[in-house]
Amino acid sequence: MIEESNTLTDHQEEPIKLLVVEDDPAMLIAFQDVLKGAGFEVITASNGEAALELLVHTQPALILSDISMPIMDGYKLFEAVRRQPGGATIPFIFLTARGTREDIFAGKSLGADDYITKPVTTQELLSAVRARLQRSNELMLAQLKAAYKDSLFVLANAIEARDSYTHAHMKRLGLYAKVLGEQLGWDGARLEVLEFGAILHDIGKIYIPESVLQKDSSLSDEEWVEMRKHPEVGALMIRDVPYLASAIPLVLHHHERWDGTGYPAELNGENIPEGARLLAVADAFDAMTSDRPYRQAMSGDDAYAEIRTGSGKQFDPNIVQAMEKCWDSGVIHQIMNNSNTEL
Repeated sequence: MIEESNTLTDHQEEPIKLLVVEDDPAMLIAFQDVLKGAGFEVITASNGEAALELLVHTQPALILSDISMPIMDGYKLFEAVRRQPGGATIPFIFLTARGTREDIFAGKSLGADDYITKPVTTQELLSAVRARLQRSNELMLAQLKAAYKDSLFVLANAIEARDSYTHAHMKRLGLYAKVLGEQLGWDGARLEVLEFGAILHDIGKIYIPESVLQKDSSLSDEEWVEMRKHPEVGALMIRDVPYLASAIPLVLHHHERWDGTGYPAELNGENIPEGARLLAVADAFDAMTSDRPYRQAMSGDDAYAEIRTGSGKQFDPNIVQAMEKCWDSGVIHQIMNNSNTEL
């Protein structure tokens, strides 16, 4: 039986659904009471076959299963669940009195998420369940972020058909921005926002006429007016996507200048969001070292000298200082050299 401990409660508006598979009626009731008392929704089955029938109509967030059961044991249930569509993502915990080293190894070698032995306290049971649910949520979030990022690349690459410079530029910009952010000691969350900003910074160019994007001479005053709309257009394009809200300031303000003569808002100094200030340096460096329809690329040395000259005028001096350290360490050269063969 379950050894009693302090009952932990975790009430939720929408209870998380768990499936408990156990052939001992008393044990099944005990598990059910503990988990329901902690705020979970619990469905039960007395063997693996009955559990599979339930899975036809519902998908629990986690399965706890005994091993020794009639008709279909826990091992066979686990293998059957993993073969089902969506079954590979359901956390699966073996909960059994069979606690030998061989049994534990057999359960984990199948790929089970955890293996705990009876008797188990309430706290042990709930801790194991919550830990596996948290891990599952973290994996799902990571997968969602990866899928989101892939979708953003597809969206940003829609410009490539109209401006062949953009795709490679976006890749290099992301790399330059990352090393600058790391040099400044930014944490993972800020670097992620920076990455999205790099992917999306020119997304507003989708609305710029191709004749302007591909022009092989200087833009007219009217064409510059059109070109300078792309930060605002890009910000409008992503404003209704909550997950991208933190990247909007980078998209909107990456063409602002430290001295206040940039666009679209003529912000100056630290009034410009720091992520946008960083992108401005990385963006300018890559633009200068890339061939464009209207000019040849500068050398890395010449572009770096221009960045340093622009410190305190066009660029944030602190970001330029980070650029100098990255230049001296060779990481900027490495990105440039790799881009010549990979992008």
